Amino acid sequence: MVSITAYGGVNEIGGNKFLLEDKDARIYLDFGQSFDFGTDFFYEYLQPRAAHGLEVYFEFGLIPKIPRLYSKTMLEKTDLKYEKPDIDAVFISHSHSDHVNHVSFLDESIPIYMGHGTHRLVETYHKLYPQFCDLGEHSNLNFFKSGDKIKIKHLTIEPIHVEHSVPGSYGFIIHTSKGPIVYTGDFRLHGPKSEMTKEFIEKATQAKPYAMLIEGTRMGSEQEHNYTEAEVENKVDEIVKESKGIVFGYFSMSNIDRFMSFYRSAVKTRRKLIIDTKFAYILDNMKEKIRDLPDVMDDENIAVYFRLSKSGTYSEKDYYLYERKYMPKMITYENIARDQKKFLMHMSFNKLMELVYIQPKGADYIYSSSEHFLEGEENEDERKVLENWMRHFGVKFHKAHCSGHACRKDLEDVIKAVEPEIVIPIHTESANDFGKFHGKIRILEKEKRMEM
Repeated sequence: MVSITAYGGVNEIGGNKFLLEDKDARIYLDFGQSFDFGTDFFYEYLQPRAAHGLEVYFEFGLIPKIPRLYSKTMLEKTDLKYEKPDIDAVFISHSHSDHVNHVSFLDESIPIYMGHGTHRLVETYHKLYPQFCDLGEHSNLNFFKSGDKIKIKHLTIEPIHVEHSVPGSYGFIIHTSKGPIVYTGDFRLHGPKSEMTKEFIEKATQAKPYAMLIEGTRMGSEQEHNYTEAEVENKVDEIVKESKGIVFGYFSMSNIDRFMSFYRSAVKTRRKLIIDTKFAYILDNMKEKIRDLPDVMDDENIAVYFRLSKSGTYSEKDYYLYERKYMPKMITYENIARDQKKFLMHMSFNKLMELVYIQPKGADYIYSSSEHFLEGEENEDERKVLENWMRHFGVKFHKAHCSGHACRKDLEDVIKAVEPEIVIPIHTESANDFGKFHGKIRILEKEKRMEM
């Protein structure tokens, strides 16, 4: 009997943790962290002690108390006895925290499978932000590419690349004793690499699946127009061309498509694109996997921003070892302040302090990251701070963004193309809406086993 148990990713966007069982085979599809993880109990400096493993997480029911799953270290201070794990594998669809972040809790011996690019990106972020991104210790870490066929007992798992807002994203076709199951991971069809998602849809259709677990992040969205990455780039082009001063842009450093949109805008408008040392390090580490990326050290269109060091100078000894490589590409606030119109600068929220030194005149700020930040009530304080900074320096605010997820119409078209017997909505707050264009919807309930 094939069954699926959801430990996350139902009635919420993110937090994917799906246990698929078939005869004696047991695998997880993703093992991520919910976006609101711990927000009801932790705040700023009130945080669980890392040395206590899962003790506090179990106390507040933040992590499912599942036997034979977690590492001995994580269970030391809990009342759950450590036992040898009975999970055959965990398959990770991509590097976003809501799909991978709780892998660090798992027993070291459980085989973990992920794409080559996913692993490279996670390890890169771990070096820069070890407190936020950590895979933990694993003695059986395996990497796949699109089209591989991985045998786990009698199961065959086929990873197929999809387009998302982060490189190295995959969906899976799982061949079970009952027939194929499709797991979409997170995907979209409106970016520059939509052909990858189309290939996934084609292979999913050919598999003739009896069930499809499909993400529905935007199923409940009322947005009338599905903005594409090309439209974002065009809007960025217009803003940059019309700007009388420096242009600041904010987008996720892992969103390579968005980086390329801003990079091309900089080249077209003969501005230099400024990134910080962390961003430079990420691009360097992804260059091997993504050939289209410019070379930070060789590209004359890119400069690397160095903050003023603690000694008040730009001495090499004041910077981390990984930063020193980029010193030949150094640009400082003094360089920028002298001729501001020559630059397009990546500017995240936590780097706003640099505006005090740059003293922008006639500047523009393009917000090109998560729409949820601008709309979510929980971000009100942070959003107000951003608005105050823009107002203080007379910076004109713009929004130019498109989602990393498929729109409602695309979700409908994918289901009609694949024609699964059963549709199982995941990663959504609007699961019931899928019933409007498919006759057999199964709704997962958290920690309740659904037999197929």
